[in-house]
Amino acid sequence: MSQKELQAFLQNEIFKKSKKLKGKFAPFSEIIDNEYRVLKIKAIYDLSEKSKNLYLFIIRNYSKPPKERFYLAIILAAQSSDLLVSLANNFAQKNGLKLIQYAINPKQLRISLISLKEIENLEDYSFSVDILKEFRTFFRNMLGKIKSSLE
Repeated sequence: MSQKELQAFLQNEIFKKSKKLKGKFAPFSEIIDNEYRVLKIKAIYDLSEKSKNLYLFIIRNYSKPPKERFYLAIILAAQSSDLLVSLANNFAQKNGLKLIQYAINPKQLRISLISLKEIENLEDYSFSVDILKEFRTFFRNMLGKIKSSLE
């Protein structure tokens, strides 16, 4: 029931108000039971009215139920590096977030550092938006401290 409510909410509130990105997107994978599972991206929506650099990923699931999975994503850094991933990793693990290095715009060569939060029901949506915004603020503050200490 909650999956249907989530899909109805997304259909009525999110898809109509946001811009669907065009183009083919590369899949990414996750490790389930020590095995890589490929997650193909069905669509990406730009949710810039909620927050800058906030996106909704619709992913085809590798198993039957549910057929689609929904992830909210926020860009932490426009140019990703191993140092940035290691800085963000601790906060991500504490809050159940995933980090990926991914190019949202396939035409550009830049690989961004993106944090993902899966939403499984309607109640997860607003919490996920808030935690992703908090993560971005935390990450930016950490980078600011590092920059000021280097100067």
